[in-house]
Amino acid sequence: MFRPFNTPIEDIAIVFGHERSLSNGEKRIYSVAALRISQHATVTEFTSHIRSGKLRAREYAHSQLGEAKLKKAPDEITVSGHLQDFLEGIDHVVGYVPNGHIISLEPLCNNERIIDAALLADYFMPWTGAATAKSLWEYLHKQERQKISFSALEGAKLCTDFLEHLFGTVLNDTTFPATSALRYYLRTSNTLFGTFCCHMLEHFGDYFGNALITPVSKPETADWEQFLDTVPKKEKSTVQREAFHELPEDDIQQLYEQLAHKRKGYSVRQPQVDYASHVARAINVNAVACIEAGTGTGKTLGYLLPVMEFLKRNPTQRVAIATYTKSLQKQLYGNELDSCRELFGQYNTIPVALIKGKSNYVCAHKLNDILSPLLDGMEMLSWLYFANICYQYRITDLDDVTPRMRAYFDEGRILSNIAQEVSAGSGCFSTHKQCPGNIVTAEAAQSRLVITNHNKLVLMEQDPQLSELFKHCIIDEANHFEDAVRTTLSPEFSTSDIFFYCRYLREQCRKLILAPSTPEAIEYQAEAVVSEIAYTVTKIDALRDQFKQMNQAAAYGAVPVTPAHQAFTKGDATNDLEILNKHLERIHELSAFFSGKKAGNLPLGYKSISRCRTMRTLLQEASVNLMLIRKGLHEDGTWNSIQVFPRNWLLCGGQVYLGAFIRESIIKQRDTIILTSATLTHQSSFTPYRRTLGLGKSDVLTFSDKEAPPKPCFVARVAPPFTPDYSLVVPSDAPSALYEHKKLWLEYTLTVLPKLIEYNDGATLVLCASYEDLEALRKEFEATYDGSYPLLFQRKGEPATALIEEFRTTRESVLFGVETFWHGVDFPGNTLTQVIITRLPFPAPNSPLMDARKRFLPDGVFWERYRYETAIKFRQGAGRLIRRETDSGLVIVLDNRLLKNQRLAPCPVIQGMRNIPERHRGKGWNKAK
Repeated sequence: MFRPFNTPIEDIAIVFGHERSLSNGEKRIYSVAALRISQHATVTEFTSHIRSGKLRAREYAHSQLGEAKLKKAPDEITVSGHLQDFLEGIDHVVGYVPNGHIISLEPLCNNERIIDAALLADYFMPWTGAATAKSLWEYLHKQERQKISFSALEGAKLCTDFLEHLFGTVLNDTTFPATSALRYYLRTSNTLFGTFCCHMLEHFGDYFGNALITPVSKPETADWEQFLDTVPKKEKSTVQREAFHELPEDDIQQLYEQLAHKRKGYSVRQPQVDYASHVARAINVNAVACIEAGTGTGKTLGYLLPVMEFLKRNPTQRVAIATYTKSLQKQLYGNELDSCRELFGQYNTIPVALIKGKSNYVCAHKLNDILSPLLDGMEMLSWLYFANICYQYRITDLDDVTPRMRAYFDEGRILSNIAQEVSAGSGCFSTHKQCPGNIVTAEAAQSRLVITNHNKLVLMEQDPQLSELFKHCIIDEANHFEDAVRTTLSPEFSTSDIFFYCRYLREQCRKLILAPSTPEAIEYQAEAVVSEIAYTVTKIDALRDQFKQMNQAAAYGAVPVTPAHQAFTKGDATNDLEILNKHLERIHELSAFFSGKKAGNLPLGYKSISRCRTMRTLLQEASVNLMLIRKGLHEDGTWNSIQVFPRNWLLCGGQVYLGAFIRESIIKQRDTIILTSATLTHQSSFTPYRRTLGLGKSDVLTFSDKEAPPKPCFVARVAPPFTPDYSLVVPSDAPSALYEHKKLWLEYTLTVLPKLIEYNDGATLVLCASYEDLEALRKEFEATYDGSYPLLFQRKGEPATALIEEFRTTRESVLFGVETFWHGVDFPGNTLTQVIITRLPFPAPNSPLMDARKRFLPDGVFWERYRYETAIKFRQGAGRLIRRETDSGLVIVLDNRLLKNQRLAPCPVIQGMRNIPERHRGKGWNKAK
């Protein structure tokens, strides 16, 4: 895809194949279809199955091909010959392999020039998420598809529809003018990928027979910046902040009665009204409130309606709503907010903005600095990908870079390096008027309601445009808030980043050294920078070896730093880190000639000089982070970690206890803080949660600044509108899942899981405590499981969206997941009737944070926190089963430690499978009898 392609394109071919895994790990196509489309819009078809053995359940679910059909099919060599005859004269094809890789098509087509249709979706439409066949179909048809299976011919036609939509609608320069710039740089890339895209746009009508659609109506242009938005002008505000009108409890009741009258299918639920009343009370008295509301309460609408009513009555007030997950942000900003405005027209005048952290956005200024006439091939296409994200910043961001994009474009870290450099998280200044981060910040400053994430809320007071504006905050999914604060505030030092910064500075310094017009003084400084970078690299390499000597386990995962160790200079790691810090500071100091007015006289392009300034800024920030971590190594109350890779290492650190910061820097700065979630309490007590946030036990919260007025502080629990109907059971033969018993526990789990899956007829979520456990189960199941239920496994670093949709759609499937599947996913109805928790989710005792907590916290506090975190996660995992009043089923724990720790459980524990009530048993249980 990324090599030049100069052959004239006439017919195009689309090849769709279903892939299966063989016992030796190889991949083979077992069903294939191809469409050949001429420039006269004539379509010819080819389709064939390929002789294969029995399919796995998941493979069958995607194709609905039975063993009998595949046994009668021709062999691979025969099908390949017929397919190659069908494709004769075509030098490249568009391929798609659902849940696989197009490399499987190469031997069938006898062609390596295959353009991945899924990559086209990821590249030009990153906002659609994972480009699965089902998600593409739903995106194109604007409706839900009830099945996940496609015949090969249906898949090929789906690809045709997708190409027609992509080149006729998404990249139509009439509706998306920036396409004229995208076309220019696609052509400049000098790749098959770029050539094909330009050809399809220019000959769209020839292939799809639709003369009414003309994607190309404007000439190509290199001026990509002309299509960028600009920061809106700041509106002058003449309204002074004043006392607000309260929300009486009777008015809250009326709001939901009006909603029931206007919204079809909605009825007033008293728990939701009670919840909304607590929200209104907190706003009325400027309180700090912790509100737990069980599943089914309707929290989102429970706080959104009071907030909108409060804003309607108080034109000078502003509210921020922060969530932990993107899915809830989208639900709030789209579905729920739109419903409120549609049903209550008086809310339409309230300006609302969605704002993420600046690191989510592309800095257009820095992206333009990277653009160079020397870019071509994969580098040009990588740059252009981020340009498209910059154009589409309202619906996509840097977090949407998919694993497929990285697999194709991250050779030599090309994509990662550009993403890191163009992030608006640092070095994007308010003078960059066309940068998306500054645009959304300006819009948020003029809005009265912002929907954001926990991390952005933490940093909001540091933003000069947003500071002091949003005095009322609702923090949803608040059980994750402390973790978000820790992530936001903990410094990180990555040597792969340092190498990237230094590499570019060294390259430009060498150009100065070789340029005849470089002043002698600058040449001398440039030589010093090159020399200092060499010393720095040597020191980084030496430290990598020293960290490995300190703890060999650092090569396999993050471990605590032991600063006092003989591996380091004078037996202390801080000495070596201080030396490295001085090298970094010296590079920054010596390269100062890239800044200032005289930098314009250097014999380098202005973009190169601007990029050097960016690199110096990033290098300085990394140096500050290293200094903070180094200082914390010997301080009480800090945690730190080191992970060593083959060429790099990653050093992290931060504060163990964040309650004081949250109380003094977040809560004190605002009038109202409402912390809400379905899981805040343990054994009906808010005490552990309040302690993590520095809220104490009193109903009045005071601050270290004695002049700061105290705040009322209250807690409230809203019972769910129904009693969850499920059984929690530990099998009588379940072993302990302690680490020292891992071999026994794993053997037991691998033996019992297939039986439990069969007994329940699938429809099972298997929750693992770590990726290590998940991988151990996956390897064994993929090698040995021959059951009739599709198995879906979460993969590290891959988004969960596609798996979630496949699990919801594929009847009786089984999903194995870790962290993200313990919370925030919703599988109502018969999709999920059994949750299997493979081991109790105790925090890893050897993790750097837990190690530091144990050293820093008193024993009683440490163990209270340890049990609290376990109980909350356990409740979240078990809570995946019951999402609606009609849901029921089983939660099975394969770890007998629960029997001794029953206080962790959200309900009574049943010991032994024979004691499960009949109503909670799947159909297969009767067969098992």
